[in-house]
This record gives sequence, structure tokens and C-alpha cells, in this order.
Amino acid sequence: MTIIFTARHFQAPDNLKDYAEEGVARFEKYFDRISQCEIIMLHEKSMFITEINLHIPQHNLYAKSSDPNGFKSIDDCVDKISTQMVKIVDQWKKHR
Repeated sequence: MTIIFTARHFQAPDNLKDYAEEGVARFEKYFDRISQCEIIMLHEKSMFITEINLHIPQHNLYAKSSDPNGFKSIDDCVDKISTQMVKIVDQWKKHR
């Protein structure tokens, strides 16, 4: 899986970037054919806005979250994508 991290309007510290990449790496336990994951973080008016775009075969998953704490914003997005992944993988297993 290719992970692309982009910080807009601020310089992201290494620990925030590493935290985001570790959170996204957990998606591989649900589905191992993930092709690309884009993490976009914005900092506007003391709010961190996190967007995650996940590309898997036949689906593009998207989640967006905002919070004053950057780590909490990442966690919210990861939870949203995890929920979407579980639904899709369960549908695929039912159709087999």
C-alpha cells in the first residue's frame, strides 16, 4: 500500500505524520489489496481537518474529520474508514 501524506497550511511534526501512517497501516488487516491511501491534513483557525482517501479495487473510500487536536482528528477518520471497510468486506464475503 502506498501512503501519501500531505500537510497544508502548516508544517506537520514527524510524530503526527508517523501516527497517521500507523493508523492507516491497520487497514491492511481488513483487506490486503489496498492500492493507495492519501492523508491530507489542514490547519485552519486552530482546527485540524483530516481527510483520508483510500483506494481499493472497485471502491474509493473517503472520510473527513475536524478537531482542535490533530491526533483526535486522525483517530476519527480512521474509525470512519474502518467502518466502511468492514461493510464492504462483509458484502464481498456474503456474495461468495
